[in-house]
Amino acid sequence: MIIERIIILDYENKVANEFEFSKGPNIITSDGTTVGKSSLTKSLYYALGFEIKQFPHGWDVKTMRFRIDILINGLSYSIIRNNSLFYVSDNEGVLNLKEFSEWLQEKLSLNMKLKLRGASTKELSSVYSTEILAPFYLDQDKSWNGYIFKNSSDSLGRYSNIPSDLLEYVLGISNEKILEKENEKSIKRKLIKDNESKIEVLNTLQEEYADKTEMLDSSPFDIEELEVAFRSNLNRLSNITNEISTRKRKLFTNKSEKDLIYQDNIELKKVMAINKKAYKEVALECVHCHSKLTLEQSLTRLKLNNNLFEIQHLYDQNEKEIEKLQMDIENLQDEIVELNHSYNIAIRQKKEIQKVISLQKYIDLESKRLANEEFLKTIYELNIYKNELESIVKEINKEIRLLKKKQQERKSDIRKRYFEILSDINLRFGSAKLNEIEFFDFREVKGSGMDNNKTLLALYLTYMKLVSEYGVYTIPFGIDSFVKNEIDKETVRITFKEVERYFLSIPTQTFFVTISENLEYLTDLENYHVIKLTKPILKKENYKKLFSLVDNV
Repeated sequence: MIIERIIILDYENKVANEFEFSKGPNIITSDGTTVGKSSLTKSLYYALGFEIKQFPHGWDVKTMRFRIDILINGLSYSIIRNNSLFYVSDNEGVLNLKEFSEWLQEKLSLNMKLKLRGASTKELSSVYSTEILAPFYLDQDKSWNGYIFKNSSDSLGRYSNIPSDLLEYVLGISNEKILEKENEKSIKRKLIKDNESKIEVLNTLQEEYADKTEMLDSSPFDIEELEVAFRSNLNRLSNITNEISTRKRKLFTNKSEKDLIYQDNIELKKVMAINKKAYKEVALECVHCHSKLTLEQSLTRLKLNNNLFEIQHLYDQNEKEIEKLQMDIENLQDEIVELNHSYNIAIRQKKEIQKVISLQKYIDLESKRLANEEFLKTIYELNIYKNELESIVKEINKEIRLLKKKQQERKSDIRKRYFEILSDINLRFGSAKLNEIEFFDFREVKGSGMDNNKTLLALYLTYMKLVSEYGVYTIPFGIDSFVKNEIDKETVRITFKEVERYFLSIPTQTFFVTISENLEYLTDLENYHVIKLTKPILKKENYKKLFSLVDNV
């Protein structure tokens, strides 16, 4: 992005002015203080949607309209801001701050999302313009209080990890894919936890229900046979039914485990076939989550190297385990048959007793049996669903690890560059404090006076240089005056030399604010666009001429 011009119109006092800028370094200066340098600089970023809470005395943005003409990727846009409303040249309607922020993200091809403070999950929220602009602008009143980038606007406080998450995004160290995957994993884990709670509750209820409730066996009976069932044998029938339920639960579990191993062996067969044919890249399908996998991904999922003996060994182990589970299943099935046989014997014994169970009693018992069967069925289905969720979480973790590995490599390169820049600046600053500050260490920089400002300036220059070199998008950089107290000329010379070396040399557009007496410390001044302000910076004679230009674009 390049800012070509800003028009400021105060419609209450009927004064206005326009300021044009170069595509490179711009110096905003005046012969003294309180002329309007900070007012103009703050207005530039305010017009782009930055939520500035503190303007200089007498600069009332509530009675002003701002028009800013910009270039993004060679395309021209005009933005008018009037308090919380925005008008943009390629949209006929009026936009609120959220809508304007979405418009700006779209033009910059961004999808920045950050974690919200206090959210119960790793909830992500689309950011506002302030977050997009924050790493590029240093506010005279908010940026020099000991925290790098953190307190430049009050609106940054709604996010949980500022400025780390913000700068990670801008520098390409983190991105929305990782954050979205983390969020997706968090949601799936919550579903797994909820499922486990349901399974635990249902298991307890089913066991209690089976212990306390008389039930008929799950085998079907003709109504004529029911009339010969006698109450004296219900206890025995209930015990046999409980035994059958216990074995069926074990049977469901064994079948589920056997199915999972069997599905793994299907995939192993494919891997062995691929291995023998020496294909390097063959699409496989994950038998659990049905996603498409390369051979390498399939081997990684099964925790294998591409070794035929190792694959065959795992396949044979799985076959043995399937045989064992099949034997257990058959044993359980035999036990259930035997229990059904015992149940039938008990039924025949009932025929010797004269008192029969009424049809209504059978219906009651049958309904209880069906309820127990429904317990078991629901528990089984929940276990299957939990296994599917756990498989998905494993795949997500794998994707996150790969993304983080790439991002960590990038972070390592940027960290190296951070120390190169900071060490070079510190050769002139000579600050012992700077030697102790690690990359992405955003704790408070404690101290006071110009020494503290020098430390903060060194850090800001370093990070802004990193953003200019590694940033995933470009906004004009702006530094409002960092000199608030009287300081010696040698300190001014050193600090301004570093500003020139690491800020004004940035190949994209920059804005730097200082009083005119400090211009002597800039050695390349003839190559900078200097905007010298005089009081008042808004003129009555410009009002009529500029009024039509701040009408809705």
